[in-house]
Amino acid sequence: MEKNILEQFDNTTTQLLETINLFSKDQFNKIPFEGSWTAGQVCEHLFKAESGLPTVLKSDSQKTNRDPGEKNPIIESIFLDFSKKMQSPDFILPSTEPKDKKMMYDSMQSNRQEIRELIQSTDLTVTFPAYPFPQLGEFTGLEWLTFAICHSKRHTRQLKNIYTSIL
Repeated sequence: MEKNILEQFDNTTTQLLETINLFSKDQFNKIPFEGSWTAGQVCEHLFKAESGLPTVLKSDSQKTNRDPGEKNPIIESIFLDFSKKMQSPDFILPSTEPKDKKMMYDSMQSNRQEIRELIQSTDLTVTFPAYPFPQLGEFTGLEWLTFAICHSKRHTRQLKNIYTSIL
């Protein structure tokens, strides 16, 4: 199970970083259409959403008294339903300032590398009670990683759509 999650995480990381690299410095902060985020804002949002994951996976945990992947189907149904526009919680909304593409790429890559190392060294079947997920409650490590994978798939798709729109 953990090998599969690592493979999925690696695949989404590769897809995300390759998609970010499609953008020139100027394109990274170009608004594709009214009401849309720029590629830089999407990356900032994604980074804000994932940057705390290493802290979560290093925090106190407890034995899980349910299937450790029990909430994965709901996480997948929420974040992989591309027909629904979602509203981001305020604490992970991007700022309006232009973003430095290299800095965002490097930050994302570094954070993802740290998460990757934790996937290999952490019991992902335990629950991390100090960090409940909004509206879904306590997550196991597997569920946190499923969120990271699905959320990055959603925003990689969004980045590809932005790229197509600004060409």
